Amino acid sequence: MSLYTLVLDYHGGTYISQFRATGPVEAVAAWCKELEDNQLLGEPSSDVARGILEDAVENRLVEVEDLLGVWCAATTTSGALALLNVIQTLDPT
Repeated sequence: MSLYTLVLDYHGGTYISQFRATGPVEAVAAWCKELEDNQLLGEPSSDVARGILEDAVENRLVEVEDLLGVWCAATTTSGALALLNVIQTLDPT
């Protein structure tokens, strides 16, 4: 399993998490589950989680041009853009 760093920019805040997963989509799925279960963004948490997961799975994660091991997914909720960057991360252990 690889280590992934997930960076969410949403409504003026930046939220950073890490997950071990077999791939970037699985890391996004784990992040979405945690976001929804713990309501980390308050009321919009479930909408952001569903929208990001739908974009990552149905539309596929978008590889960031000219970078290796970096993807993004996005959704809008309540008129605000939620942009999730997924970065395959070197494991320090």
